[in-house]
Amino acid sequence: MKLKFFILTFLLLFARGCDFYSTSLWFFDNPTGEQNLLYRFFDFGWSGLIISNIIIVSAIIYAFYYYTFKYKKAKLNVKPSRLTDFVSELYFNERGHFFEIFYRMPKNKKTLMAHSGYIMVRVLIIGSFLATIHNLCQFYNVSVYNSFRELVVRPLYVIYGLMLFSLVYFTYRVWNKEYELSYND
Repeated sequence: MKLKFFILTFLLLFARGCDFYSTSLWFFDNPTGEQNLLYRFFDFGWSGLIISNIIIVSAIIYAFYYYTFKYKKAKLNVKPSRLTDFVSELYFNERGHFFEIFYRMPKNKKTLMAHSGYIMVRVLIIGSFLATIHNLCQFYNVSVYNSFRELVVRPLYVIYGLMLFSLVYFTYRVWNKEYELSYND
């Protein structure tokens, strides 16, 4: 468990460093094309982007640390018949509240924090590497990537789609993993 934590933390920091390097190629050359929401809408400069990323990545690493070393996985006397009932019990202590996860703060905030750490460390690694590949291929004018860009028109939609898919996949994965381990007899 410790090894997995350190490997994923290293990968996260490495992926963020790669993303910062590839972003800096554009940012210092012509920042008007920068797509980062913090830059576009809040007018964060380079220092603001670094500070905000340090805060966000630190919070994700802490949540992942909590999941890995402190979080106690649920052990139920009776295993729910459906995954949605189990997830509802995990977050709200009772069945029938699954869809409230998407619009209400759950009662068990520590479970939310632990699961967020598990999910977001993986999603951010994937997203950072995808952004790095996109930025480097675009900056260095890689012909294969240019063909891909002509085919899909907006490659950022593909990148965001893959990030959303990874978010859904890792959310399902952590829920299902705990569901399978929740009832041991």
